[in-house]
This record gives sequence, structure tokens and C-alpha cells, in this order.
Amino acid sequence: MTKWLLLLLIALVSAPAALGQSSDDFKRYEFYGGYAYQRANNNSGSFDRNGAASIAGTQVILGNRDQAYNGFSAEFTQNPWRHVGLVTSFTGTYDRTPYVNTVNGRSFSAKAQRYDLMFGPRYNFRLGAIVPFVEGMAGFEHMRVTFSDNITNSSASDTAFAMQLGGGLDIHAGEHFDIRAIQVDYVPTFFNSKTQNNFRVGAGVKIKFVDP
Repeated sequence: MTKWLLLLLIALVSAPAALGQSSDDFKRYEFYGGYAYQRANNNSGSFDRNGAASIAGTQVILGNRDQAYNGFSAEFTQNPWRHVGLVTSFTGTYDRTPYVNTVNGRSFSAKAQRYDLMFGPRYNFRLGAIVPFVEGMAGFEHMRVTFSDNITNSSASDTAFAMQLGGGLDIHAGEHFDIRAIQVDYVPTFFNSKTQNNFRVGAGVKIKFVDP
């Protein structure tokens, strides 16, 4: 028991020094840009105001379902330590899948836009030519839907608390460039006082600058 306590104490004392060490396998600042695919709930309750909307006197209750959204992700990362970075992430994804009124089956053509702004830590496992990472971020998602029909008492937009939990894999391509082979995140949102279980996958290019 004493041996394990001593090992734990050594690890705790050594951790700050290990995190603070300088190495040529990372840069102080990073910028990432890439493609994002998101499978997410359409948040129908927010946009039909929980069934309070109508068109020509007919109640509109939009069907709740998951849809595919495509777009981009951009990140700015500051690495105060070799393994730990602080990430600010902005993502925009878009879709034109129609919403369906479950009262009479009528489809409403719609253009949906989702914008996420997240901030949080990322831990990088720097293993030479590859850098797996895990992250946990929180922020907000703003969603806007433009309907082709004039639906009375519907909402055009909504904003809710959101999180981003996941990780990915970067591959070194040069002193100032990495390729993000894949990034996978669970992105729960909390529109309309409910939880939506969304997922996002992406890939792209990372630019690194300023030596530590």
C-alpha cells in the first residue's frame, strides 16, 4: 500500500513538469479548418412552438426526427502546455430536408442552419508522427429554419446550451501542417428543455505556428 501511495505522490509531483516541458513536436498556436458532417435532431418542437403553429387554420405539429447536416468546422487552439490545449471551436452545418406536419402529412420545404460555438480543453497524446486527442467542450448552438410556407406563430430561430465530447487523430505532414484524419464528437443539445443526442464527424487541415 505504501509503495502505491509513493508512486501516486511521485506522479502528482511530476505531472506539472511533464505538461510544461517544451518539445519541437508542437506549436503554441494552431488553426484548423475542415469538413463537418452532423447527424442531429431537427428540433421540431422549437419551430412549431409545441404545436401552437398553424397554416390556413390547420394546426401544425412538425414531426421530430434526426437529419443529416453538412458544413464546416474551424478551430483556434492555444497550447499552454505540450499535452493540453485550450480550444475555441465554431461549426456551421446546413440542410434542406423538409419538415412534415404530422396532423395531415403535408411537407414544408425548409432551409435549416446550425451554428455551434464551443470552448474547452483538449488533451493530446503526442506519439511522434501521430497525435490522438480527446476533448470536452461546452457552449451554445444557434439554429435557424426558413420555411417556404408562411406558417403562423412558428419560430424562426432558437438558441440552446450545447456540449462537444469526443476526440480524433492528427497526422504530422510538416513542421507547420497536420492532417486531421478524423474527428468524432457526441454533441448533445438542450433545445425546448429536452436533450437531443447528436453526433458529428469531420476531417481537415491544421496549421501550426509560434514555437513554445
